[in-house]
Amino acid sequence: MAWKKLLKALFLLVVSYLLGSIPFSHLFPKKIKNRDVRLAGTKNVGATNALVVGGPLVGLLALIGDVAKGYLAVILARYFDSPDSLVALVAILAVIGHDFSIFLGFKGGKGVATTGGILLALDPIFTLITLCLWVLTMLVVRYFIPSTMIIFCFLPVLMWIGSWHGEYILFALINALLGLYAHRENLGAFFAGQELTIAEAIDKLKNKNPA
Repeated sequence: MAWKKLLKALFLLVVSYLLGSIPFSHLFPKKIKNRDVRLAGTKNVGATNALVVGGPLVGLLALIGDVAKGYLAVILARYFDSPDSLVALVAILAVIGHDFSIFLGFKGGKGVATTGGILLALDPIFTLITLCLWVLTMLVVRYFIPSTMIIFCFLPVLMWIGSWHGEYILFALINALLGLYAHRENLGAFFAGQELTIAEAIDKLKNKNPA
């Protein structure tokens, strides 16, 4: 029986990484607009840059795909009655797959939408609360990336307050470190006074894609 559990765990971890590695934010702009997000906009393989490069429809499709990766990874793990420790590992592998995709030479996005999908699968109500806190943080801070990183770093505390199992709090801690690493250039630009505010970024996007 032990080897069956080991095989199941390996299967779920590999599938989770491969799911996370599917670069929807690269595929949709490439297939629909024939544009490579790695060479345009912010050059990030994420839903936000897919929006910038490909427009609203492409951005929405990329967002749905990136969220679905994290969501499906957790749902699959729970379908096989996995313990919390394995579900948490599966979740981390999905984010790692997104950030370091095997299909893009171990490069990728920054894991925000995929993290959202993971949280949605774990607890929809908690996800809604976190989303509201994120929006409030953006209204106060006025910068997208710093607001996102505040929520990423505060997520383990929120889980602790909500009496989540330790495995998921550890997931949130590791995910915060991955997020900080993935956003290191943006944070550097912010502290150097070079990051656009949310309002400035929206105005820039409107000028780029006029109605």
